[in-house]
Amino acid sequence: MADSFYYVEGNTSVKNLVKNLVTEITQAAGIYKWDLVYPATIDLVGEAGASSEIDLITDASVTDKVDTKFTNGSNNDMCILKASTTYGKQFYLKLDRLNADLTKEEKQALVNFKSLHSYSNNGYPVHRTDAQVLEMMAGIGLVGGNSDAYNLYVSAMTKSNSLNNIVLQISGALNSAGTDLDISSVIQKEYNYRLAWYRKVQSGIKDFLPVQYWLNVTKDSINLVLRGDPSADISPYENYLTSYAYIGALKPVEDSATTDDIYNFGITTSSDIEPRYASPYGERTATGITDFCMIANKIGMPYQPHYPGFYSTNPFMDKCNVEGSRWNHKKHQFSDITLVHPVDMERGKMINVLAGDASSIYDMDKLAYKKDTTDEEYYKKFKITAPYNFLNNSANINYCIAIRCPKTVE
Repeated sequence: MADSFYYVEGNTSVKNLVKNLVTEITQAAGIYKWDLVYPATIDLVGEAGASSEIDLITDASVTDKVDTKFTNGSNNDMCILKASTTYGKQFYLKLDRLNADLTKEEKQALVNFKSLHSYSNNGYPVHRTDAQVLEMMAGIGLVGGNSDAYNLYVSAMTKSNSLNNIVLQISGALNSAGTDLDISSVIQKEYNYRLAWYRKVQSGIKDFLPVQYWLNVTKDSINLVLRGDPSADISPYENYLTSYAYIGALKPVEDSATTDDIYNFGITTSSDIEPRYASPYGERTATGITDFCMIANKIGMPYQPHYPGFYSTNPFMDKCNVEGSRWNHKKHQFSDITLVHPVDMERGKMINVLAGDASSIYDMDKLAYKKDTTDEEYYKKFKITAPYNFLNNSANINYCIAIRCPKTVE
């Protein structure tokens, strides 16, 4: 039986991650490819943006004791893809690699810079200039002073593209200019779907950081697994993550009474940080991280959360499985993932992905379904280690996913 999907696995640097993924999805996927609608060509994805000069001094004060001007560069990784589903609808996926998050220490440095401008001298308020504050943060003129506070402030003010995540958004339409989704910039800025491959990236690591990827694509769906390279981590290896994203439509449940086409498109990602739980579309707004966000439910309520349903054992069972089933030829039980809405109930099944017990199977182990028959299928197993993912709200948080792959992939 011929495989009816495109599959690829590989690795790339963080700097080229978005461009490589977009190339696979919009060019290499052949008859299953999605369309790039922004920017105009693939060559513009990941293009170096114009450098900007950042001046730490805003009050015209002067110092020659510390650097106050920095040149900051970034990549233009924002792009929009179009899916023309077999259900006759078009939907849009936006990917972007935004500026890196500020660390706790960097946020405190911003607070300190502001607070150090004013102090009291014998009850009289005194004001420091920007230059004086920067010198003070650098420890200049202070006994035992050091530059840690200054370096943290510089780092906070000169952040470039993130090294550990990209953000995604979905929509059923573009803006009038065709340059962005038809979603307000306020919502996109505060509420998006974060896909992360690292927790805390160590100092010295730049955008050369390698990321592995496994990807299958159809006209209706994308299954994507990302893993940050463990080589950049150290014992106990808790920073690098395996994350998972699904973008696209669902296949109908077997006894579906009506065709799900108008709103049949959704997304779930895996994040290193807790989602915002914002409510731009009402109190029941999907996070798209700890649930599965569909464009809308059956009668049009937008961006609704759906939750995974699948065969599962008791998650608290005292389990010691090292070989699969002793009763069933050492097989492992995996099942389709049905998405369930709190009001609409069972809606449809995710395409080319299964859920099952993660024990006694290593990541990237290949699973065969109906081997040596005309219905033969193969899957690769992955345990999602990103702490916030859609299995958090499932029957068994210890389960894993397996994405469809060809027989010939090792």
